[in-house]
Amino acid sequence: MANKDSFDAFVSIIRDKIEELSEHTDQSRIQVFQNELREKFDDLARSRGYISSKEYEALENLAARLEERITKLENQLKK
Repeated sequence: MANKDSFDAFVSIIRDKIEELSEHTDQSRIQVFQNELREKFDDLARSRGYISSKEYEALENLAARLEERITKLENQLKK
């Protein structure tokens, strides 16, 4: 039920912002709307356990570097 409530709240925010945007169509207002929407969506996604592709890539790179270090250490122990 919490997922549905969160989704419904997110949809409500989007509807409100679209209505607000349709009343004010200047470019700076659109940019503000876009940034607010991105923040809200990111917060919702994080609350559900998701991360951004940028964060995923950073973690993937970190894991690859750690694997390399472990391999080097294992090779040193074998000598």
